[in-house]
Amino acid sequence: MAQVLKYRPHSRLDAIQALLEVHSHRRARSVLDGGYASVFRGRGTDFEDLREYVPGDAVADIDWKATARAGRPLVRRYRAERKNNLLLIVSTGRSMTAVAPDGTIKHELAMAVAGVFAQLAVRHRDLVGAVFGDSERQVAGRTRAGRDHAELVLSSLAAAAADERGAVSSLPAVLDYAVKARLPRGIAVLVMDDADLGPNGRRSLTLLHARHEVMVVRIADMQMAAANAIAPFDVETGLELPDEVRLSTSVWAEAEGLAARQSREIERALGSRGIAHGRVTGQDDLVETLIGVLERHRAGGR
Repeated sequence: MAQVLKYRPHSRLDAIQALLEVHSHRRARSVLDGGYASVFRGRGTDFEDLREYVPGDAVADIDWKATARAGRPLVRRYRAERKNNLLLIVSTGRSMTAVAPDGTIKHELAMAVAGVFAQLAVRHRDLVGAVFGDSERQVAGRTRAGRDHAELVLSSLAAAAADERGAVSSLPAVLDYAVKARLPRGIAVLVMDDADLGPNGRRSLTLLHARHEVMVVRIADMQMAAANAIAPFDVETGLELPDEVRLSTSVWAEAEGLAARQSREIERALGSRGIAHGRVTGQDDLVETLIGVLERHRAGGR
């Protein structure tokens, strides 16, 4: 079983950096950085520094003199003329206290996703804001720049996501609130589980996408019939799943089929809107999934 992510108060961005050090390598971190920067391609004109070339970078950005000196391709990075907005939209509530397929609590993976994007925003001097909530309460935080503010945003998200006594999750309610909040235009990263969007959620997602560049990262659910699910129960209702049901191959197959159909429906809803998306099943595929989402966004979604 993968080790559960641990965060210390006031050091969440440091924890994210440590996560990237453990679960990725230098090139992967460079790809993440370049992928994030590509979201705002063409936003700046002031030269900042050089970094290693990664597939997808514009050939025009290659610094040929520096490349010849270094013996490897390097590209120029530019400082943004204006700060850009990163909006983290996170569905909290009791469903996020369940576990992902690798055994990690889902809200820990959701926080890691939010943390990676927040860290990228801080590195690029962008502003960070958040909208999160459940079926009973939704919150829209201010969008500001700076490491301290990003830490505050992540701390607020973590407290809401880890509340086992909180209300049931409601992704449509969070999306609707994000639309009504009308926060500054920017890039919106939606972190959700495998919940059904529903008609209201799909409508709100369309409205959100009309105002922001949207990317979606889904946190997968462990199937209750999975062999490594010990004493499984539904976090929304608290009801346990009897062994005679959990160990039934026919029930297992039906549950897996239903989950697969729901997942395909979510993917169709996102793909039809040209929204880049990915699905995290645990800590081992988190970084690669985020790289894939950024690359698909750069390529035009889906």
